[in-house]
Amino acid sequence: MSVQNFLLKKYLKVMYKPRFNGDLKLEQARKELDSVINTFMPSPCRSLGLEQQVINGVPCEVIYPEQSKPKGILLYIHGGCFSLGSPLSHRGVTCELAKTLSLTVVVPDFRLAPEHPYPAAQNDVQSVYEYLVTTQEAEHGLYIAGDQAGAGMAILLAIALRDQNKTQPQAVFGLSGLYDLTLSSKSMRTLKDIDCCNTPAVFERGIGYYLPESIEASSPEVSPLLADLSALPPILLQVSDSEMLLDDSIRLSETITEAGGMATLDVWQDVPSCWHIAAVGLPEGRTAIKRIGQFIKAINI
Repeated sequence: MSVQNFLLKKYLKVMYKPRFNGDLKLEQARKELDSVINTFMPSPCRSLGLEQQVINGVPCEVIYPEQSKPKGILLYIHGGCFSLGSPLSHRGVTCELAKTLSLTVVVPDFRLAPEHPYPAAQNDVQSVYEYLVTTQEAEHGLYIAGDQAGAGMAILLAIALRDQNKTQPQAVFGLSGLYDLTLSSKSMRTLKDIDCCNTPAVFERGIGYYLPESIEASSPEVSPLLADLSALPPILLQVSDSEMLLDDSIRLSETITEAGGMATLDVWQDVPSCWHIAAVGLPEGRTAIKRIGQFIKAINI
């Protein structure tokens, strides 16, 4: 374990987890999560460009390498349990992905719950993806990634594209993904005290905001782990062995494999959930992103 990882876990356990999983009001939680990027993260690398664009009606942040031609496009769906997070809160990972993988990274600022329950966010990310398919850069490679709830949305997007006979991405990357909104994975209970970021309450609250009364958490519409997982593109799942979401990734990998698909499970030891977000200062985060690059090379051989 790196010194940076030790200190980050300590901070999350002592400062972040009690505050964000306590009585912090939603609007304040949103502001504080965005402010983390200004407090702890340096400015985007000088080799990167950063623009705000509206794509198919959805506000997006677009990050791209300025000194080299991008090798493709990555649609990144941020986490935050459907009610928190933004392109700003996730610049720590999206800038590193753009820099390390030489990709244009597009981050939709999709509508959040409870103001906009399902399917608003899912419709937003699909609208952005369908535009990206038409761009020249997509010919060099088009990928989808997401963390926590965003990872589940990424898998659901791939399923929707398959069912609608639309162009699939070349690969999907799920980082510490939430794939079962029933929260029935064993690690949700066994690792709740070990996880330095999350508690059952934060997942229950976010899912409660997100789901309208007409949709059950067990519906394949919202829980990709309970959907038909056949005929999907190659999928890389990265997860920590000390987070509550561990078994969601293990179960998803097993189910995709049983359905005849390609799923690579990459389990990391003793790192925080979504450790990639701290990649700019965390060696384990940078290494995880490099593994994503290795996965891309392997499927393109």
